Order: sequence, then C-alpha cells, then structure tokens
Amino acid sequence: MALIEAYTLTGPAKNLLRFCRLASADQTNGCDISLVTFLRSDASGGPVSNRFIDEARSLGLPVHIVRERTAFDPRIMGQLRRLFREQSPDIIQTHSLKSHFLVRLTHPPKTPWIAFHHGYTATDLKMHVYNRLDRFSLPAADRVITVCSPFAEMLARGGVNSKRIRVLQNSIESPARQDAETELSIRRRWSAPEGIPTVLTIGRFSKEKGQGHLIAAIRLLRQNRPDIDLRVILVGDGPDRAPLEAEVARLGLEDCVSFTGHQPNPVPFYALADLFVLPSLSEGSPNVLLEAMMARTPVIATAVGGVPEMVQDGRSALLVKPADSAALGGAIAKLLDDKALARILAGNAHADVLARHSPQAYCSSLLGIYRELLASSE
Repeated sequence: MALIEAYTLTGPAKNLLRFCRLASADQTNGCDISLVTFLRSDASGGPVSNRFIDEARSLGLPVHIVRERTAFDPRIMGQLRRLFREQSPDIIQTHSLKSHFLVRLTHPPKTPWIAFHHGYTATDLKMHVYNRLDRFSLPAADRVITVCSPFAEMLARGGVNSKRIRVLQNSIESPARQDAETELSIRRRWSAPEGIPTVLTIGRFSKEKGQGHLIAAIRLLRQNRPDIDLRVILVGDGPDRAPLEAEVARLGLEDCVSFTGHQPNPVPFYALADLFVLPSLSEGSPNVLLEAMMARTPVIATAVGGVPEMVQDGRSALLVKPADSAALGGAIAKLLDDKALARILAGNAHADVLARHSPQAYCSSLLGIYRELLASSE
C-alpha cells in the first residue's frame, strides 16, 4: 500500500505510477499494489478526483481516497488506521513529508514501512516546519529510499540508521515521437524560429532551481558574445515567476527570453531545443535531466546533489559550479560553438539513460528491496 499526496503528475507521482504499472503487469512477482491519496473537501464535499487519481485508475490500480478539510486534519488518522486494519498490507510505502508523518503516527507496528525521500525544499516557514517533521518521521521507517548518495549521507547525519538507507535513482520511459507540426507550433508560439539556437530549462520557479543564475548568464553572454543570437525558453511556474519576469525586463532580455508557464506535457520542448540547462542549486535525481538525456538534447548542468552520479562532465554533459553565472554562460557558448562536442555529449547521455535508468531496472531494484525487507522481518 503506497501513500502519496499528489494532485498532478509530479516527478515522484510519475515514478510511482510507472512502477505500479510494471509490477502489476508481471504476475510472477506476486506483488499487488494499492494507492492511498488525499483529497481536500469543503462543506459541500469537494472534488471527487484529480489528475493523479484519474491516471492511477486508468491503469487499473485500486485507489483509496482519504478526505481532509485541512492539510493535517486530525480525522485523517482515523481513516488511515481503518484502511490499514481493513487492507492488512504486507508493506506500507510512503512518498512526501505529509505521508511520512501520518504513517509514523498510525501504521501498525509489525507492518514493515518504506519511506521514499525525494529531497527537501525550504521556500518558506511552512516548508521548514514540514522538513523538521520529516526528520522526526524518517528514523522510524524500516527502509528509507532516496535518490542520490549526497541525500543518503544527509539522512544518516540527520539520525536515520545508515543500514536502513537505500539509493534508487529515478527512471524514465522512451517518449512517443513528436510530430513536426507540434514542434513548429511551439516554435511560433514562443518565438523560437528555426535556425536560431534555443536554450531550454524546465522546473519549478523557486530559488533552489536557480533560474535567476541562468538569466544572469544570458545577460553576460550577450555582453561578451554579441555574435551569438539565441532564444531562451523557461518552462514551469512557481512562487518566483514574477520576480524572474521582472529581472528579465530589467535586464532588457524580453526579446530573447520566454516564459511558457506550466506545461502538462513538456516533452515537445526538448525536440526544438539546441541545449538543455539545469541551473539548480540543489537536486536529487531530476526527472527533467533524464528527459533531456532521453531526447538527445545536449545538457549543461550544475554539479549538485545526484547530478554528477547521472552525467559525467565532458563525457555526457558539461557540469559547472552552482550559482556561477559566468561559468554557465561560458558552457552555453562552448556548446553553441562546438556542435560536434554537443552531439557527442548527447549521444553518450542517451546511451547511459537507456542502460541505467530504464523503468524495468527500477522496478526490479525496488522489488528486490521489498523481498529483502520482508525476509528480514520474518
């Protein structure tokens, strides 16, 4: 039984559903999976579904809905205890800070518990409080699965028994091929004409994602290399969107930088991009990096979190220090000047993502963790 708070198809939600689909399709592994998720209600009852629930049901997965009126409605705990009692799962698995905390308080003590740690953000006071709650919850889990070695080390320093920690990087499927008409439509809408290099970044607009450093890098590039004409597309949304748009206007970059807002399917953007830039200040195992690798889009990224475990500097990507706008701009110029190097990096990255990040490999590894945990609890 897997618990997750998800309203859309976030990275963790996509990985969970992909695993559930593969594990359920293979009848030989004896694994039956059900999902538990949350829906916010009001006096009139509130919504009956959301995009995550719809997608899970389309895959034929059992979905149990926990109704709540606030983020930590005390009635949730009674609903969870009743679910655990009625379903009697062999393993409880949690994704997200909220699920960890609630299961820490309610799960049957003899039922093994696996907690998935996807990293922390600290955008406001509420998230700081949530992160503190997670440091209370995770040490009680029988296994904590995280996405990169730096996160594993951080968890161990925070009180999680290192023997209970496992590293399992994210996976990705090969996307459907995009037709030329879709790409042309995107180019026209976001002012990215063919023949002019396009730089793409995708992610939540918040400080840890570092989009401000990319904007600063573009300004430096314009100053130092006026011969380079390019377009920059920022896909995503979040609390820092307005400040980022204001900074683009202040620097006079509106003619070359476009904000698309949230895109439910960002895959077509990779096809038109000459470069993908990940300017983050912190990361785990970013899905957008895997998507760029799968799309054969040359990558420039900051050497943070699990990124150096996914790509190698000079072989499958160019890596730069975080918050170094000059180095970021220099890397962009280098790959725009050296198209042969860009093709080599993209080809190596594509080969690596196929070999090391397939959904089948991820599914097999996670099922192995299940078996190990059940054997150790006998």
